[in-house]
Amino acid sequence: MVSAMRRKKGMNLALSLIGPVTMIVLLIMPIGPLAGGLGILQPVGGIFDVGRGLNEAPVETIRLEGPREEITVLIDHYGVPHIYAQSSEDAYFALGYMHAKDRLFQMVMQKHLAAGRLSEFVGPAGSNSDKIYRTIGLERTAQRTLDWFLANADTDPDVDYALRVMDAQVEGINAFMKSITSETRPVELHLLGINPEPWSKLDMFLGASFITWSLTGDFDDLERLWLKENIDNETMLQQLYPDVMPYQSYIVKEQTNLSLSDYPDAPGGYPVNLSLSPQSVSENIANVEKKKLENLLEQLLPVVDPLGLKKTFGSNNWAVSGSRTVTGSPMLCNDAHMPIVAPNLVYEAHLSVPGVMNVMGVTLPGMPSVEAGFNDHIAWGFTNGGLDVLDIFVEQVNPDNSSEYFYNGEYRPFEIIDETIRTNGGTEIHFEVKKSVHGPLIDSIISEEPSSPMCLAMNWTGNSVSHLIIAATKLNKAQNINDYYDSIYWWDNPVFNFAYADELGNIAMTVCGRIPIRNGYNGMYPVTALNDSVGMVSNVPYAFLPREVNPSRGYVSSANQRSIDPNQYGYPLVGPYVDGYRGRRINEFLELDDEITMEDLMRLQADVIEIRARRIVPEVLSAWENLGTQNTTVEMVVDWLRDWDYEMDTDLKAPTIWMHLYDVIRTETFEELQHLEDQLDSSNRKSVSLPSKVYPRAPILEQLILENNSAYFDDSRTVDLKETRNHILVRALELAVDEMHLLYGLDTSNWTYGIHHTVNVEHLAGLTRIEGGPIRGQHTVFPAYGWEMSSGPVLRHVIDLENPGNSRNVIPGGQSGNPFSNHFDDLFQLWYEFDEESGHYRYQDIYYYSNVTSFEAANTEGTLIERRIIFHPQT
Repeated sequence: MVSAMRRKKGMNLALSLIGPVTMIVLLIMPIGPLAGGLGILQPVGGIFDVGRGLNEAPVETIRLEGPREEITVLIDHYGVPHIYAQSSEDAYFALGYMHAKDRLFQMVMQKHLAAGRLSEFVGPAGSNSDKIYRTIGLERTAQRTLDWFLANADTDPDVDYALRVMDAQVEGINAFMKSITSETRPVELHLLGINPEPWSKLDMFLGASFITWSLTGDFDDLERLWLKENIDNETMLQQLYPDVMPYQSYIVKEQTNLSLSDYPDAPGGYPVNLSLSPQSVSENIANVEKKKLENLLEQLLPVVDPLGLKKTFGSNNWAVSGSRTVTGSPMLCNDAHMPIVAPNLVYEAHLSVPGVMNVMGVTLPGMPSVEAGFNDHIAWGFTNGGLDVLDIFVEQVNPDNSSEYFYNGEYRPFEIIDETIRTNGGTEIHFEVKKSVHGPLIDSIISEEPSSPMCLAMNWTGNSVSHLIIAATKLNKAQNINDYYDSIYWWDNPVFNFAYADELGNIAMTVCGRIPIRNGYNGMYPVTALNDSVGMVSNVPYAFLPREVNPSRGYVSSANQRSIDPNQYGYPLVGPYVDGYRGRRINEFLELDDEITMEDLMRLQADVIEIRARRIVPEVLSAWENLGTQNTTVEMVVDWLRDWDYEMDTDLKAPTIWMHLYDVIRTETFEELQHLEDQLDSSNRKSVSLPSKVYPRAPILEQLILENNSAYFDDSRTVDLKETRNHILVRALELAVDEMHLLYGLDTSNWTYGIHHTVNVEHLAGLTRIEGGPIRGQHTVFPAYGWEMSSGPVLRHVIDLENPGNSRNVIPGGQSGNPFSNHFDDLFQLWYEFDEESGHYRYQDIYYYSNVTSFEAANTEGTLIERRIIFHPQT
């Protein structure tokens, strides 16, 4: 098979026995000698049993406790389970069983990471990560959420339903775990000697908190403060680092409010106070000792983003009205951008329960519900809303007693939480977490110095009770736009841009989540709050969230850009947001045609036009024509750029030139900031802080170049010469060519983009990889950032509301987490291979049959259904 040829299956066991296994999911921390010892190599009962475990019967009948009635699971030839049950509980039981069967190692590792329990697997090397996650308190939040659900289940049927299906899914997960044999035990658990503990509802709520943290838990306040203090020039700071970027194509252009009488609260039922007149105060910025600030950033940033979601901040979605499609019915697309690893972060599934739901899409292993997908009536997809919902409060510590802080006119004690980290060697590490009224003190992870006691409290909306599982389980059953409104009302965190379309022709976009209203500060920098008048004092009402319903332009879209024009919206929204180039290109594409087809939308998901280059390169060419020399090598490069259509294709040289040219333009324009980049070069932050953390973002550079009126083009290093924009652009072009000669040699065939811009998919535990090769794209609709693509679309949905069975989907890898399985990587080629004739990537066929009989009838040649699992109740 092609996929088998492209996969490196060698486990390199000899190296594993004499050195550490590298665990990417464990933050590249070394693991000691294999816990399984030499016994893992035995021919029976060792890891080689895992291969034998793949010899599964075409039909498997399983009797066990848990199912209420018979459940049939038809596994198609892509490895996707189609679950047919008579109740929601039984459907979720089977989903849990399949999650554990295909992705148990992934589930176990993410659970222990989020709970601050890595040291139980890797020893003291995991203690720094564990301290940070226990300080953040994701498991404490999960427990509060579970307690809230249990307290409200008797009075709220939606809460009761969510708990019932969670209980059933937990039963399914544990049923598989109880049945594990040497043949079905994940190979990674063999190697590490891990015996996973039973799953629980708490683990599901922990998973929800972990996803929320991965998407919204950041320390932008501290990074902005570091930049502000190091630049020490307020004019430059305001000009080069504004919160609102130029050239924005806002997500919501025609605001639609709902009724306050129908939805009087904020998402999740959080309170609102319409009588407040909050004041955003930019001057209220707290002081943080420089050494503490830098130590915190160095220790926090490499650990708090284990999935890489903050570095790969992105996703695309859009819904097109039937008035703009050839079918006359809406179409909806979603491609979620996250780290590309094996196994993939999402898992495809189809759940069908007569009269309740027939839903298909992607799930998160160990979590309930289809997160993005479609049912018989509606379709939905999400992108990250990009709002800052975490603030740093600098508490005023009692100078005579560091266990107290001043608030509301008195000194009050910090709450103390005693934590014990247990390591795999049997030792225990004890430490304290301190909490103020604003949240846990994050500086507890660094050594406390007498001159600087712990005082930095993390106030994060994600540390409140989470209701998102109610939203997700309701949305799977939704039948119309009112059900959509009612479902995502419960979605409080993370803030998502929810695209929607339905069979009746409606389309909508809601920027949904709990958006705090701040008073006495603006949320950009650390703040001191000595009383409760300063802080997150309320929330934006759900009825007034940024929202569009059936806009006049005939489509809605989002790509993580700013939600809405701040001059036309009554509530301040704090970024970071993204630069907006994907959003600009998506909207440009959708405006071009009133007869959009599914193929058109597949082409849009594959689009690699570099808007940055299309805006900047013509100015470079004009500058060369005015000031350029007779350098024949540069002239050759100029000719390539003139002929370029701005597509980041693998067989061209111009994309490689653009990559180097952009970097040099930026450094030559902002030479005043070079010293800050030098500081990062020598710190741990360099590995996680891209140059954009120091240099102004691309729209600022674009604006300076196009408007050509900036003093920043004058190089302060050349006292006797006043450079213009054209001087800098020509110099940058020449320097970029010199740099490429140095890196790639004089043979310009080595400048071809595909030689340097590649993708390979690494296994979570570093045991193998799925080999790809040259890959298109960059800062484009099809995102492939940097030189080695490590993140991008972990799913691509193109959904046809006229006939959902005509929809398409694909993920970059496979359904199985077992490196020996054909379903470990069989979908990668569909995701990876670009078809020049159609102009898009390939997709899976969707088998969307509402019952077993229909699916069996369609399987006329016996190629659609690979296996059948039939669950019977234990009698």
